[in-house]
Amino acid sequence: MRALWAGLFGFAALAGPGTGIVLFGGGALEAAAELGAAAGAGAGAALLADRAVRRPLASVRGLLRGARRGEFEARAPGAVVRELDELEADLNRSLSALQVSTETLIYRAFHDPLTELPNRAMFLAACARALAGERRPDRVAVLFMDVDRFKYLNDTLGHGVGDQLLSVFAQRLVGAAEGQMVARLGGDEFTVLICGEQAGSLAVQTAQRVMQALRRPFSVAGQEMFVSASIGIAVNGPEDRSTTELLRKADVALYRAKAEGRARYVVFAPELDADPAERFDLDNALRRAVERRELQLLYQPVVDLETGALVGMEALLRWNHPHRGVLSPATFISIAEETGEIVRIGQWVLEEACREAARAQGLRPGSRLTVSVNVSAAEFRQPDLTGRIRRVLEATGVDPGTLQLELTESVLMHDVAAALEVLQELRRLGVRLALDDFGTGYSSLSYLQRLPIDTLKVDQAFVGRLGVDASSGPLVRAIVEMGTALGMEVVAEGIETEWQLGYLREVGCARGQGHYFAGPLTAEQFRRLAASRRPAMAWGPLLAAG
Repeated sequence: MRALWAGLFGFAALAGPGTGIVLFGGGALEAAAELGAAAGAGAGAALLADRAVRRPLASVRGLLRGARRGEFEARAPGAVVRELDELEADLNRSLSALQVSTETLIYRAFHDPLTELPNRAMFLAACARALAGERRPDRVAVLFMDVDRFKYLNDTLGHGVGDQLLSVFAQRLVGAAEGQMVARLGGDEFTVLICGEQAGSLAVQTAQRVMQALRRPFSVAGQEMFVSASIGIAVNGPEDRSTTELLRKADVALYRAKAEGRARYVVFAPELDADPAERFDLDNALRRAVERRELQLLYQPVVDLETGALVGMEALLRWNHPHRGVLSPATFISIAEETGEIVRIGQWVLEEACREAARAQGLRPGSRLTVSVNVSAAEFRQPDLTGRIRRVLEATGVDPGTLQLELTESVLMHDVAAALEVLQELRRLGVRLALDDFGTGYSSLSYLQRLPIDTLKVDQAFVGRLGVDASSGPLVRAIVEMGTALGMEVVAEGIETEWQLGYLREVGCARGQGHYFAGPLTAEQFRRLAASRRPAMAWGPLLAAG
């Protein structure tokens, strides 16, 4: 380094101002030769200085300026001067570390730490870009879903198990999405973004694949459980220019899917989008529906699958709204639960169903018909549930063994110890207990063995897929065999075809219900069936008579 600076200063001394040359002795020729040699040495020193000092320093300065702009990819070349080479090596290491840290921060800012999926921010940005680039409808679709009854699972099995389940659920979802963007919005909420021609049909196909993927049991923390999801689908129309609006519509469709019984998908339609004023009107009208006798019960027959004999009925609620016509529970039950009216409505259903059971039983002396009544979570948690049921049974003269209360897994899993105490009280009263929609919730054998359940109802989501996919048959068979082994009566819901009936008979399912036999009937129609004592295959003329 000292030699370098000596050469530089020597060149400066030799090159005098103007045309004057400083000579240190000798003749003119020797002086010229010495001057040429000195000039050559000075030029070489200048070139060496440029390569060894100026260029590396300029490179360092450029890297530092780039770093201030957030550019960490460039690297400084090696320098021939040891000190500069070490400086550039240190700078390169710092830039590499900064690049890794920056990439990590960016990744964490746009990805969910539990599932490694894109998070809400990344999904919203991608959806906004997709909508901004499309002016035509049916080009962007959103699937909005959550895990059915996830809160109860978290409360029952713990948040650690819940997190493990979400991770496995996310993997299943990614597989079913087949390359479409999957994101976790938070909690148990997930979305899928679909872009391209006919996005609506692609979204439905994706939802079907998701449902299919979730039919396989989950193995989490040494426990096997069945988990389902409810899905809302929204497809962009000419008026949908914002991500917020498209997500809102998907959320409305998701809410409807849950109201209709979970484990299904619903595509948004304008009629689902009731405004707050309309919901307020429904709330007010529902509070007076009992007094105005606008509520109605229909009864779906339960059949012995081997003989076709009528063995029971399930009470199904409808609302004859004065202006909107007949409304299914999916339209108003959620409102009743929010307002607390569900308890009063449930009491009316219980009383009316028991009165009708007594009438139907009177038409069939010597053979007992069961009547099944669904019990909501709010009703089940009422402190005097057993006393209220006892009073209804006494008032209507119905034998306790005729009444069957249907409860979902979510109701029982919310607080297993408290649920077990209530169930034992009901069992001592003599009423029958049924576990409804089995297979769509926790389906935990450890809890199933502890609960005093008489009847296991196979959810129609499984029955409806018999003969359609390969997994539903073995799954239904396993549920039937398990229920039978535990001493329970197994009832299949949603039987629609002769093939389904034949398969259920083959696997040993005792009873069933569905449109293959009869849909929900009025009380008069049901009484006609009860009085006839005909098997289900001979009900046609009776039902055709109105």
